[in-house]
Amino acid sequence: MAVLLPIYALVSVLLAACIAYSFLDARMMDPYAIEDATEEDWLLLVIASSVFLLYVAERVLLVICAFTVGRFTYRAMRNLYTVRSAVPDMSPASTVYWYFVPFANFIMPANAMSEIHHGSIAETGSLNTSSLVSWWWSAWLAFNILSSVSNLMSDQFMFSLTTSVIATLSGGAAALLLARLVRRIRTAQDQFTHGNLADTFT
Repeated sequence: MAVLLPIYALVSVLLAACIAYSFLDARMMDPYAIEDATEEDWLLLVIASSVFLLYVAERVLLVICAFTVGRFTYRAMRNLYTVRSAVPDMSPASTVYWYFVPFANFIMPANAMSEIHHGSIAETGSLNTSSLVSWWWSAWLAFNILSSVSNLMSDQFMFSLTTSVIATLSGGAAALLLARLVRRIRTAQDQFTHGNLADTFT
């Protein structure tokens, strides 16, 4: 995850930049113009190809990241129960399945990550004053909501294009914030002295 999330963020930024090129060249949204492009239109061809390849890469990486994040939260929460932390209320399994429950998935996954973050820091004897979970979850919600809006408003070209760019950048920001959050949790749990802990990154 320490490498995977930054890679996803990089792909997201590159994808947003390529999509934004449509503001400069409207032919990007015309498949016939791309088909009829000549060698003199090499930049158009390169950008159009890049959008497709980067979109596929972003989708694949998103699925892989979802799996690794689910595994991480499950193991990190299980570690808190192993050391008998007083913080968590959710079970390790619930840190995963709340992502798939409609409406509840707007709130509960963030609560789960907050419990993991707060509990991990608390077990080291430190006071957690970070708002990193809130920033990460806000970026993640922006990514999901704006992506949906962009798809629903696809008939309004400029609006859909703008929200798509912002959504993609929000996804990249969420990945970077999550990478930082994961590092904080891992650093804290590496200090746990109880045995039988799950390695959150294997």
